[in-house]
Amino acid sequence: MREPYTLRRLGDLARAIAYRQALIKHECWPRAKLEELQQHRLARLLDWVTQRSPFYRELCSTHRVSQSYSLQDFPIMDKKTYMQHFDEIVTDPRLRLSQLQKHMAHVSGDEYYLGEYRVLTTAGSSGQKTVVVFNRKEWSIQEAASMRIAAMMGVVPFSMRRPTIVTIGSPSPLHDSYRLPLSMDIGLYRFHVLPATALIEELVQRLNSIQPHMLRGFPSMLGLLVTEQLQGRLHINPSIIAGGGEPLPSELRKQLQAAWESSVFDIYGTQEGLRAMECNPGQGMHIFEDLGIVEVVDEDNCPVPDGTLGHKILFTSLFSFTQPVIRYEISDMMVLAPEPCTCGQPFRRILAINGRNDDVLYLQGRAGRQVAVHPVHFWNVLESFADIRQYQVVHEPDGICLRLMFEEGNGNTARTVKEQLARKLHALGVDCPSIRVELVTTLEDRSRHMGKWKNIISNVNQSMQ
Repeated sequence: MREPYTLRRLGDLARAIAYRQALIKHECWPRAKLEELQQHRLARLLDWVTQRSPFYRELCSTHRVSQSYSLQDFPIMDKKTYMQHFDEIVTDPRLRLSQLQKHMAHVSGDEYYLGEYRVLTTAGSSGQKTVVVFNRKEWSIQEAASMRIAAMMGVVPFSMRRPTIVTIGSPSPLHDSYRLPLSMDIGLYRFHVLPATALIEELVQRLNSIQPHMLRGFPSMLGLLVTEQLQGRLHINPSIIAGGGEPLPSELRKQLQAAWESSVFDIYGTQEGLRAMECNPGQGMHIFEDLGIVEVVDEDNCPVPDGTLGHKILFTSLFSFTQPVIRYEISDMMVLAPEPCTCGQPFRRILAINGRNDDVLYLQGRAGRQVAVHPVHFWNVLESFADIRQYQVVHEPDGICLRLMFEEGNGNTARTVKEQLARKLHALGVDCPSIRVELVTTLEDRSRHMGKWKNIISNVNQSMQ
């Protein structure tokens, strides 16, 4: 007889609590011991996939890779290639992409596939969606990582009467910002998931009713909510605020701290299982290296020194045995701290994530060659104006369109923004394109990327650049 659904969820959560106790021990280990654990888990993973994954079994046979595998023996996988070989990569032959897609079309809550798998998909904000599958044990590890994140912010299970946590995230149960709270809302915390695609008036009404102890959401949405608080329509007093899924600008952090007198944390995570979290606000995010390995590399996939901006990262999950994630390309441009954290944790820290490499715009230079303009240059200009609520930079074949949402009285600011951006591009050596400002009351439909915000958009084909 199949185990009832509620009992299965309770079993998953009980297992997560046990895993969380193991994770706590790792947080005070010396660095050398953590690296030994990584290598032990990596060896187990690579041995497993070369036996159970048709793709990796064929790879090792064809290339005659010896059994003393190193991570560098395995190919780098971009999202497109990964999805093309999905059916051969997974280690359970019952998992077939076509059937998983049919299952996803009907997911409305925390349903299991084949009674034991949870199926998610990435938001596709980089242009390519990835299907991600976790068995029940792997999902419990995801829940344990979520508990670690909450604990690092001071929210510990059983330490207070079921803290109320509101997540404003994806409206879809195929995204972990929706699915993790849903699967864990069974006793430890009071979870509420509100869709980032909802009207701001609806969110204000719900938040006023719920009165969260902790508020989590995309930074772009937190920016809208802090305006509602300052203008007297939102009346909440969260002790903890956490941003994730998008960059958390330093100016927004200051606004959130000032408006709510709260601790503001930055969280980093991917659907594939990579997690990082600040031990103290503004000190950089610790990568959960007991659960994965991160390589920061340049455009040629060569490692870059700590303290140097990489072009992308390669992620290897140390707990995903159902659907191996090995040297998987993620386009985030990251800087790792060159020195250990004073908090004593052995995990390396992310000092900065400067957007995605597919957010870089290539503009015509005065010297005749194209100039790669990093998104940080647009952020520096646009985020210096306090009365800009949100913005998008849209690269069109005929120039750049700045789509701006203002508080009030925007005429003079709009002209100043245009002038400052033109000066910035000129200083970078760009043959300054036409820049037009479009004043808007709403921006991109968030439902396109499961509620995530994309503020740098290129409508110029690569071949045209």
